Amino acid sequence: MTSVLSLQDLRKLTAAHLGRPLEEVGSQQRLVEDLDIDSLEMHALLIQIGEAGAPLPDAEAMREVVTLADLYQAIAGPDALA
Repeated sequence: MTSVLSLQDLRKLTAAHLGRPLEEVGSQQRLVEDLDIDSLEMHALLIQIGEAGAPLPDAEAMREVVTLADLYQAIAGPDALA
């Protein structure tokens, strides 16, 4: 069974994964430029997201991901932040 994480849950999971305080991981931060997440780190983060029970975004959706909010929309759907 899959469930959608909340944006706050995704922030917490990302902060824990990166070993950073939650205050340093905002939804509008860019994954590569601001959080220093490279492709290997992104793969590991996606594994954790899947282990948390959330559906994983497809490759097409991942091409559009720049910020943590973008990643959330790729997981939860395009209307998730509306």
